[in-house]
Amino acid sequence: MARRAGPGKARMTARGARLLAVALCALGSTLAAQVPAEVPLVACLESIAATLPAPAAAALGRIDGSQRQLLAVVAYLRVGNGLAARWSWDEQQIAEFRSSSEWQTLQAALQQLRSTFERLNPGFTLHVNDEVRSLDRQIERWNDNASVAAAATALWRDAVAYLSDSGTQDMDAATVARCSTWLQARKPEPTPTLAAPGLSLHGQARAFDFEVRKGDRVVAGTDSDRIAEDWDSAGWTQQLAIAVAKSDTPFRGPLASPREPWHYAFEP
Repeated sequence: MARRAGPGKARMTARGARLLAVALCALGSTLAAQVPAEVPLVACLESIAATLPAPAAAALGRIDGSQRQLLAVVAYLRVGNGLAARWSWDEQQIAEFRSSSEWQTLQAALQQLRSTFERLNPGFTLHVNDEVRSLDRQIERWNDNASVAAAATALWRDAVAYLSDSGTQDMDAATVARCSTWLQARKPEPTPTLAAPGLSLHGQARAFDFEVRKGDRVVAGTDSDRIAEDWDSAGWTQQLAIAVAKSDTPFRGPLASPREPWHYAFEP
C-alpha cells in the first residue's frame, strides 16, 4: 500500500537542510539584480521562502527567475497546511505505489475505461501515460510554460505596485504577513495551465491525461490551443465524458480550470 501522506512529510534531514540553504541563497542572490521598486518584493519572497517546508523551498530554488518563483509561492501559500499532504512523491514512494494494490486498481480502471471507449467509438482508442509525474519534470515544465510566464509577469507587476503604493521599504514581520495575505488572495491571470511544482495531482497518481488515437495517429491530444478544434468540434470532449460515465470507473472530470477536456482525476 502506497503511503498517501508520506510524500509530503517535510522532515528537516541533513540533505533537506542543505537544499533549503541552497534555495534561499539562490533567492537572496537575486536582490542585487532588481531595480529599486522591486527590492521589497524580492525581500518578501525570500522571507516567505524561509517559512516553507524544506522540499517546497528547495523546489523554489530550482525555478527560473523571481517572477515564476513568486507565482509558485502563491500556490504554496494558498494550500497552506495541506502542502505536506499534497506534495509529489519521491522515487521511493513511486516505487512503493507500483508494487501496491492501488496500482493494480488503477490499471484495472484504465483498462475498463479504454475498453468502454473502444466499444463506443469503433476504430479509436484511448492512450494514457500512467507514469507518476516527477518533481523534476514538473519544474522543467513550469520553467518552460508560456501560460506560467504570462501569469508570473502579471502577478509580479501587480505585487510591485502593491508594495510601492503601500510605501513599503523595510520588510519586517508585519509587512511580510501583509504581503503574504495579499498574495494568497490573488487569483493569477491568465490562469496557468500547470499546477505549481510539487502540487500536481499527477505527482501522486491522482490525475491522468488521455489522448484519442486512431492507430498510431493522435486525433485529440493535450494541446490547449487545439481544444476547440480537436476536442469540442470533433466531439471527443463529449465522447470521453460518456465513456467515463458508462465505464463505472472512479475518474472524475474533466478539469474545468484551466479547461482541459483530456484531464480526469482518479478518485478510488
